[in-house]
Amino acid sequence: KMFVGGLNWETTDESLRQYFAQFGEVADCVVMRDPATGRSRGFGFLTMLDTNVVDTIVSQDHYLDGKRIDPKRAIPREEQEKTEKIFVGGISAEVDEEEFREFFTRFGKVTDATLMTDRDTGRPRGFGFITFESSNGVDEALRHPMLSIKGKPVNILSLSLYIYLRAYLEKSTFFPSPIF
Repeated sequence: KMFVGGLNWETTDESLRQYFAQFGEVADCVVMRDPATGRSRGFGFLTMLDTNVVDTIVSQDHYLDGKRIDPKRAIPREEQEKTEKIFVGGISAEVDEEEFREFFTRFGKVTDATLMTDRDTGRPRGFGFITFESSNGVDEALRHPMLSIKGKPVNILSLSLYIYLRAYLEKSTFFPSPIF
């Protein structure tokens, strides 16, 4: 599996698949989209049928839909550090910490719930972290990608994927400002 960053906002699952088909058969391909707007989030995931071509792909420069894209080998789920924590983005300012905690108890025992606030103003920043008693809570929450809290869709990422994406986006010139 490969992570592909730097995608043009107009890149589709199909155009991504067609581009990488020149290297071999594409087993699976998805451009990640914002659940609320349906707009591209500027990255996607790709699985090649022949895993031997991945080294060739990541060693070359790639341009798709007028943009330089950045394919990287994804860290297999079983190799990722098991975590009990998830990142939750897109949280409404009306949600308090108790409601936030309570919402996620359906997936497992929650040991900590933290909504991030601006240091200077104290206003909500629209994201937070949930810590479960075990990684089973994380796995269960991630099985439900289309969640809404108080009618507002939220994004959920495992903490390891959040850290990976944040590091990628902070060093990327693709986004003019951090999205997290």
